[in-house]
Amino acid sequence: MEYNAELLFKISENNKEFPPYELLSDYNVFDILEINAKEVIMCRFLADLLNPEGQHGCGILFLKSFMRDILKEYSMSDVLLAHTDVMKEFVIDNERRIDIVIQNSRFFIPIEVKIYADEQEGQCYDYYQYAQNARIVYLTRFGNVPSEYSRKKKDRTDVLPLDCVQCISWSDDICGWLKKLTVQLDEPIKSTVMQYIDAIHVVTDERNKKIMEKNLKLLYESPDYFRAGIEIERAIKTAKVNLMRLMFDDFKEEMEKIAPKYGLEIEKKYNYYTYEEKCNEKFYDGSSTTFPGLNYIVKKADFHPKNIQMWFRIEVEYNLVAGITLFDSKAETKDGISKGCEVDEITEQMLEQAAKYINRDVITPVNWWVTWCYPNGKRREGYYDDVPDFKNMNSCAIHLVDKQNRKKFVKNAVENFEEYILKYLINT
Repeated sequence: MEYNAELLFKISENNKEFPPYELLSDYNVFDILEINAKEVIMCRFLADLLNPEGQHGCGILFLKSFMRDILKEYSMSDVLLAHTDVMKEFVIDNERRIDIVIQNSRFFIPIEVKIYADEQEGQCYDYYQYAQNARIVYLTRFGNVPSEYSRKKKDRTDVLPLDCVQCISWSDDICGWLKKLTVQLDEPIKSTVMQYIDAIHVVTDERNKKIMEKNLKLLYESPDYFRAGIEIERAIKTAKVNLMRLMFDDFKEEMEKIAPKYGLEIEKKYNYYTYEEKCNEKFYDGSSTTFPGLNYIVKKADFHPKNIQMWFRIEVEYNLVAGITLFDSKAETKDGISKGCEVDEITEQMLEQAAKYINRDVITPVNWWVTWCYPNGKRREGYYDDVPDFKNMNSCAIHLVDKQNRKKFVKNAVENFEEYILKYLINT
């Protein structure tokens, strides 16, 4: 036990060494449009910032600080900077394009940008041939060095020396440069740049990887630490399953207060994918899930044929969700032993009947779900910080360990389920 406690303490210290990034903006257009990992668009925004005549309207402010703080080039006067062209997707031989070029009467600076794209043969070598009084700038997520594959001339033995390449990173160089500049910016450009910084952090977040590397190193310090790690791993797996059960117990308690109001009765006959099932102990085995949940029959929903039932279900797949489902009491289960299974597909006939018991305008059928939402009320599929992810155990899920936090979360979730789902039930 001594080594278990010692190991947990050291792992906790490793986690503190890499705190989560705190977003500068609550609203991010780069994330909404899903362009934060698209190199062309990210480059275009950066190129506009560097352009003295860019739409930001800040003149040479961005270019001047970039040249001095990032490229360490101090010889350009303000006059020269004002007469500098910044071009994106600069075409060279064979229609190859340099992502960004900074050019004036004295300099030609090629900037090759990488986020997720692979290297191309001879790319850095070819681009450097156009450089004037400058190295090629190689911008990657973490400041990686280009391989020989990119630095070697095609079909030749010539290789571009590394001292002809200046490697910079999105994660440290670009983010640090822009963050320092935000104090000098006015709206609306300030808010936009802050969103851009957040977008960069999304694609350069290596926090989990860094923590994992430190923890792995720690485990290999001694057999005692490794043995303690195995014991903790077994305990944590069981603890995570128990945490879900505690949460569902709280949901059952909270739902008792409102179930009669909406004509709901807890389902006990079929126990279809309920959280009490023993199989949920295997929730963390492999990549599949056991779908632990809590089912309520909408009592007044009368379908034809009679074997179709309308349920209100709270469920964990990865994230926690809730909604109205349709269940077929006569369908064969996958194990071929028991009766009763979710409907394979909600038909038009089922939709017509469902609309008698829930407002037609909220019906958005997916598989056996008539309508659904996350516990924060959101319906758009995605990742939300305030929705527990029990597979990856995000912060929201971990906070449920505290009883008061869990009770508060469940109470708020049920209120949202009422607001976005249950209040639309008809004649209940």
